Amino acid sequence: MEQNKSLNEQQEQILIYPNPRKIIINHACEQRAYGLFDSETGTQVSEFKKGTDGQVEFAHLNPIRHYDVGAIEGMGDDKPQFAINWTQPMRDDTDSILKNSGNLPVEFPNTYTIKDKGNNSNNVFDLVNENGDKVGEVVKLVPTGDKPQIHFVCSFKVKDNS
Repeated sequence: MEQNKSLNEQQEQILIYPNPRKIIINHACEQRAYGLFDSETGTQVSEFKKGTDGQVEFAHLNPIRHYDVGAIEGMGDDKPQFAINWTQPMRDDTDSILKNSGNLPVEFPNTYTIKDKGNNSNNVFDLVNENGDKVGEVVKLVPTGDKPQIHFVCSFKVKDNS
């Protein structure tokens, strides 16, 4: 996950802890806020938390739910709501990865970027993988003007190669 060096000298790191189930974002950027999404439905399941302390933690997570982490920039006092719509077949193998981790935290490197087409009057943005291929869409549910906009999504989903 490439990071603008003027914002943060280190890369953000998304870790999931198997027991108790929690997600920690290390090297969180103070200009960003982070939120959780249900991987199956794409709906936002947590409020966005600002990265002002350099670390963001989501604890007491449902062990049977799989999550995506989204980050936005320029969050003010409003409480934005977004949804993710995966349009390519995706497979979530979080459970098998965690079972083989020796109960250690696991870093999830799969990062999908929001592609702003400059034509977002309908509040729908493309979600693209590292090759620039569209894998889904991000929908801003509550219009709040130009800001905030989702910047990236770190997902536990991977492309289904079957």
